[in-house]
Amino acid sequence: MPGLYAESVISDVLERCNIAELISSYIPLKRAGRNFKANCPFHAEKTASFMVSMEKQIFHCFGCGQGGNAITFVMQYEKVGFREALETVAQRCGIPLPEPEGAPGQKRQDDLKKQLLAVYEKAAAYYHDLLITSPRAQKVRNYLLSRGISRETARKFKLGFAPDEWEGLLSHLKKQNIPLSLLEKSGLAVAKDKGGLYDRFRNRIMFPITDSKGRTIAFGGRVLDDATPKYINSPETPVYTKGKNLFGFELSRDFIRQEDQAIVVEGYLDMIVPFETGVKNIVASLGTALTEDQIRLIKRYTKRVVMLYDADLAGELATMRALELLIGQDVDVRVAELPKGDDPDSFARKHGRDAFVRMVEEASPVFEYRLGRLLAKYDSRSTTGKSRIVREILPTIDHFLQATTRAEYVKKTAEALQVDERALMEDLKTAGESLKKGSSLPEAQNSSAIEHLRLTEVPITERMLVKLMLEEIHLIDRLREMVQPSDFVEEKLRKIVAFIYDFFEKGKICKPHLLMHYLGDEEAINIISELASLDIHNCPNKEKLIEDCVRRLKRDKIQHRCQELQKQIQQAQNSGEDLQGLLMEFNDLIKQRSNETASCAAKRPQDGG
Repeated sequence: MPGLYAESVISDVLERCNIAELISSYIPLKRAGRNFKANCPFHAEKTASFMVSMEKQIFHCFGCGQGGNAITFVMQYEKVGFREALETVAQRCGIPLPEPEGAPGQKRQDDLKKQLLAVYEKAAAYYHDLLITSPRAQKVRNYLLSRGISRETARKFKLGFAPDEWEGLLSHLKKQNIPLSLLEKSGLAVAKDKGGLYDRFRNRIMFPITDSKGRTIAFGGRVLDDATPKYINSPETPVYTKGKNLFGFELSRDFIRQEDQAIVVEGYLDMIVPFETGVKNIVASLGTALTEDQIRLIKRYTKRVVMLYDADLAGELATMRALELLIGQDVDVRVAELPKGDDPDSFARKHGRDAFVRMVEEASPVFEYRLGRLLAKYDSRSTTGKSRIVREILPTIDHFLQATTRAEYVKKTAEALQVDERALMEDLKTAGESLKKGSSLPEAQNSSAIEHLRLTEVPITERMLVKLMLEEIHLIDRLREMVQPSDFVEEKLRKIVAFIYDFFEKGKICKPHLLMHYLGDEEAINIISELASLDIHNCPNKEKLIEDCVRRLKRDKIQHRCQELQKQIQQAQNSGEDLQGLLMEFNDLIKQRSNETASCAAKRPQDGG
């Protein structure tokens, strides 16, 4: 796995880290024999199936299949990249890290990002201090209170006030020796036509936009009167890209994980006011329709989303754009409908938490919402109305990944419009081909549930051999002579075995928690964590166990190839192709299987009389 730290540094962190102490700083662990157990932090469960092994320095959940080492845990729990996870593990474990390696250009970019983050923190503190303490901000404080936002909530969200001055922030930051060039790059200052700079934000309530670590990366500013534009936002910078962050996410993400559901609204106040009333699993898309990056961020914590945009036409259009993206990302999405004239902010203030939660619980499944909207929009009794409904509902149905779901929604549409179901299914196929959505949508087979099912279906013999390689490192050299990666039927196990052999040949220690770091394949990592976590029943002769497994592995491989050849022979017969090559290979394999069976029988001990 490429990075800015040497392999020896990474290995040293993994070897010196106590994974149980690290994970216990995130979730409570209970002793279970030599290991520790907990309720899994990556999926909802009532019975603890999350195991941590100090001896092997790994974790694995037998419920959802997630597993890995200390760095993997931090990456998955905090939703950060490898480098940040490595630095977090090192810091929590008191392990000093050297300066990261990298090209001069990369170092300059990293330095610029650090400088920008420092500027945003100083700016956020300046704006916030003015809001809380300055007499000039009394009007703003009164306004926030009238919108149901307490001083405590204003502190929690680090809300601020930009004074009606052309160089208020500039003067403040120049006193702290911040270079003007950096202020311009930050977007906090704007260049004048005739030279010099002025503050971008003036006479506005300030909403800091933060990343998932709570670091300020940009700002949104709202006017207090009817001036336009109502909102202005920071431009894109090296640390901020529009559409990649969600407002309030750092405060709500743990609640989203706990509730296994995210409520998505549009604006800052639409998120803050419900949060103030007690609706904590809520985020804002920063005034735009959801983007794919924002959806991926949400999916790290839940695959259940309730859309709650304004009830006006613009809100409905933004909702529809988001719905198709969410469906295509295999998210269970529902739509909650606000009363006309309300937005999430005003509804929460007027009706409180319980009514807000009820509205979310009554949210409509996306298909029912979409079809209901179209039935209200067009006359379903007329041919023209039916045609328009079909034309607009089919792309929505086509976004669903499961064929059974598409078929069910085609049936419901046909019943609602009183049209022929088979003809409507043909229309869906035509629409799917013309829109070419199939090539861009993620495949249903790649869902975590299917991957975990495949994991449990891996042949037991192959799993046992890999388990033995992970536990009996001294036997790897002998195994290399007996079995090749190509002897394994399951693709991921072939990859793992090849990697273990290569790792061993380079003189590296084949410990599971070290192998995980270099594999760079989440499914393969989960397989290793599961196999390493399982205990082999008392087996006094593991060399004999290996011989038996290898013999069965080769026999199973022959059987698997025979099954493939039978299908190919059948297909060749149906198409009139030449069968000779296939039949010769099939007969050779039958002979090999017979010889293997006879050899096994000869090695069995004879029954006594």
